[in-house]
Amino acid sequence: MSVGLGLQQQAKAQKVTVDSIRLARLGGLYLPSVQRALMFSLEPQSSKTTRLRHYVFDPALQRRHRRDLYLPGSLQMVNAASSRYHSLYQLRRRGTDSILTVVVDTTGQLVARQSVRQRMLPWRELHGAMAPLSEGFLLEEPSRKHEQVLVRYLAPDLQSRWTHRFTAATGRVAIEQVVMDSTHVWLVVTTNVQSRLAESKAYCLELATGHVLCRQAVDYQQERRVPSVASMGPGHSLLLAGYSYDNNRPSRTKTGQLFYTRFNPDSTRQADQRVLLSQDARLFTAQGRKVLWQGLMPDAAGNVRLVGETYTSTSLGGHIAIGVATGILTLGTLQVSTTTLRPRDIVSLKMTAAGKVEEVRVLPLPDGGSYTVGGYVPARRMAILAAQAGTFRLRGFAPDSNRVILRSERRILTFNTQSGQSVTVQETPASGYFDVWHTEPSQLLLYHEQRMPQRVTLQQIAY
Repeated sequence: MSVGLGLQQQAKAQKVTVDSIRLARLGGLYLPSVQRALMFSLEPQSSKTTRLRHYVFDPALQRRHRRDLYLPGSLQMVNAASSRYHSLYQLRRRGTDSILTVVVDTTGQLVARQSVRQRMLPWRELHGAMAPLSEGFLLEEPSRKHEQVLVRYLAPDLQSRWTHRFTAATGRVAIEQVVMDSTHVWLVVTTNVQSRLAESKAYCLELATGHVLCRQAVDYQQERRVPSVASMGPGHSLLLAGYSYDNNRPSRTKTGQLFYTRFNPDSTRQADQRVLLSQDARLFTAQGRKVLWQGLMPDAAGNVRLVGETYTSTSLGGHIAIGVATGILTLGTLQVSTTTLRPRDIVSLKMTAAGKVEEVRVLPLPDGGSYTVGGYVPARRMAILAAQAGTFRLRGFAPDSNRVILRSERRILTFNTQSGQSVTVQETPASGYFDVWHTEPSQLLLYHEQRMPQRVTLQQIAY
């Protein structure tokens, strides 16, 4: 035990607890290449100094390092990214336009540090890629009005390798998907977002140089296509799936049909399919359920397993009478409305290397939980918000791709997409936030956050 350092270890159970921390200032990254978990806490020491503390754990969750890095200024974490052997953090100095970028290695040791001033930078919307196969960091920086997005690739010493700027003639620009391996990166970029002029393109770049190998339109045969999930395929190809609509304006409430396609770096397109869900999966379309596509996994034979979850989104509205005493009795009304999303079934499709749909299954899974916000939110937007909040249950794939790892309200489980059978891996604790941090071929890294007292427990468990 090492309680004085705010850390308790149980080697046999492969479990570690970090306490004496503030959860609001806690974060973490996992580096699969070295199987190390990095947890960091950001604590102000004074008005002029902030301490960045790292806990580094090995595959058995034994603590290998604890590093303290003292940084000038009052800082808040705004972005993070990872590469094969390094982690990058971007921190904002409060009350200024200054962004401090810090790179540490797998032991938490400082590698590089750089401070720049960027006026009018929307720092809340900076984004970094988790890229366990690359040597550097891929960062996205939107402009203040989002009519431009700058994509940068940085070396571990923070030297710029290349930059690309994507611009919309009207409206906003959005990076829909980023898929990287050790030599290539695919960017799926939509310009003129939320406009009839919206257009999505897939760009393939050489990772080392930024050279554009190809650019291809996602829309196909007069269909408007909205990307949802992507993965790297054989030969550095891009496997892409999402929603297809017959006209140029996607519905805000309907999820449309399913499209699946494969883009190659030589500008060819293969295995393009449009799956009519109303014919192949009547079960959930007949019940008015929509689907969020979440995971796409290829196997060695070139087949692809696509997994999503159906959901219902319900809006309720009403009025509450309010009495106001102002000498005489007056009544007013306050409109109250909420939107609630509930995950329902697991949807699984298996497609051959040629793109032919070989199997479609819609499997009921109870204990879906719910996600509620105030006001009316369209269904597709609601699904995005719920996914960001972790309400949907998919957390990863088992190596055979026939089983998926799910987190429900009551348990962590594996779910067989062919038989519908589930196996409980771990029950959810009675209190705190509990989730899957990382999935390995034979084990899971679980994360349990407790607020009274404030502590975090990491656990490695086989499945």
